[in-house]
Amino acid sequence: TGSEMCTATVLDYVDSVLEGRRPAGKWVYAACKRFRADLERPDLYLDWDRVAAVAAHCARLQLKDDYSGVAFELPPWQLWVVAQFLGWRWRDDGSSRTRLGLLQVARGNGKTTLAAALCLYDLWSGPGRRVHVIANREEQAAICVDTARVMAGHLEREDTKVLHNRIVCREADCELSGLPASRSSLDGLTPSMWIADEVAEFRDRECLTKLETTAAKRRDTLGILISTPADNPEGIYAEKIRTAEAILTGEVQDDSFVPILYGIDADDELGDAAAWPKANPGLEHGQPRLRGLRDLWTSKRTSPVGRSEFSRYVCARTAEETTNWLDMSLWPGDKTIDWADLRGRQAWLGLDLSKNLDMTALVVAVPLDDGRVALRGHYWWPAENARQRELDYRLPVRTWAADRRITLTPGAHIDYGAIAARVEEIMQEFSVVKIGYDRWGSSDMVERLNRISAPLEAYSMGVSTYGPGCQLFQQLWAANEIMIGDDPILKTACRTAEATRDRNGNITVTKSRQTKVIDSLVASIIAIHCWGGRSGTSWDFLYS
Repeated sequence: TGSEMCTATVLDYVDSVLEGRRPAGKWVYAACKRFRADLERPDLYLDWDRVAAVAAHCARLQLKDDYSGVAFELPPWQLWVVAQFLGWRWRDDGSSRTRLGLLQVARGNGKTTLAAALCLYDLWSGPGRRVHVIANREEQAAICVDTARVMAGHLEREDTKVLHNRIVCREADCELSGLPASRSSLDGLTPSMWIADEVAEFRDRECLTKLETTAAKRRDTLGILISTPADNPEGIYAEKIRTAEAILTGEVQDDSFVPILYGIDADDELGDAAAWPKANPGLEHGQPRLRGLRDLWTSKRTSPVGRSEFSRYVCARTAEETTNWLDMSLWPGDKTIDWADLRGRQAWLGLDLSKNLDMTALVVAVPLDDGRVALRGHYWWPAENARQRELDYRLPVRTWAADRRITLTPGAHIDYGAIAARVEEIMQEFSVVKIGYDRWGSSDMVERLNRISAPLEAYSMGVSTYGPGCQLFQQLWAANEIMIGDDPILKTACRTAEATRDRNGNITVTKSRQTKVIDSLVASIIAIHCWGGRSGTSWDFLYS
């Protein structure tokens, strides 16, 4: 039967993700794990008959433009989305579990077509239905409504009137319309279904709050957010993404919110075509076409703006991962470095002490015979706040600690004694020439290091010194003259760091908000600047 076929298709899709047979990003993997776990819950059930009814409804619709006249057959990934958004029900009263669904996916994968089909399904599902597509501009909302108008027009239903800007069923008192995302246009709405199209571009942050509050007037209302990632890490959509990620990791429990976040992973390279299906589940069905994405990457890869656009719209990578100072396609890490073979060489160290009870970073820079420089990081974090910082920063601090990539020191503060002990070990391993440290708030650490006769130099973080340090690091990065081992902490910092430029053109590295951690990169810049480049002589920036 249709129900049995839908069940088999969805379960095979989910299992193919969990078993690694189908490329999927970490958040789709997490959503599939959640889906499988929810199937075992005694308080929920999946209404496969309803899922099959939606699939049959879609198959009666025809596509538009290049696919005009072709039936809309849901591919497995979209059938899974339908099951997530419309299939779940509570056993006690049969009401819908999902009140808010989130579908983030790259452009060109048919999310607007799917949204239009779901709007029509709700419109024709009973009397008094009110379906609204809300977008930042009314013209954007009209795209989805227009798709629904074409689909409905082909069916020629006697109970449905397709008008120039909406669809109505007068006898059943039902209407589908498009609205701009403004508080005034949302007054008095009682939607049975609403679609927020490209919600990442919403300017008025109160619109989503108002929509969710207004929609709560009905017993069963479904809101669906469809979008590519935001370019504003402080916007309302970014907040939704953070909530979605917390739900998928199990840190937050919210049964009414079902997020599905397609996108390449943080460690994937933009130009790796093997990673693109993670953001483009329609690739295996020819929408979009792989050749088209290859051509687009060729045209976009040569400029920072182009790479950012490709990252956001094709790879569905969030804005905080696309505004980086450094070109991550040139990531010099994951190299095999024989540190035992480098023992006894000259080394320069950079130390960035924590200011807000967070990470302290110590990076060792060892120049090599071929002009390159090898970096090795040592990191510390207070154990007491590690769990909260994982939520605040969305970083796997405890996993890093378990993998011995970072040391969690007891209590709420960094143990400076542990840092001094590590410096002493490094001084025995290498011939340490200089240890550059940020002079601000470091008197206690300086006192400890002076006891072991560490060769300290105070480093000023002003633009006149830090700026040249950032420039030198960037030059070595672009020239492939930096070597880094397997260091996910430094890689995260390199990916998220942003650059600011003063009126004299000096570049300094910063972060857009406090919940980013770039200490490892700052320490690396200090260490490399202390070394000074190929000549091996320090720059004129150190102050004792």
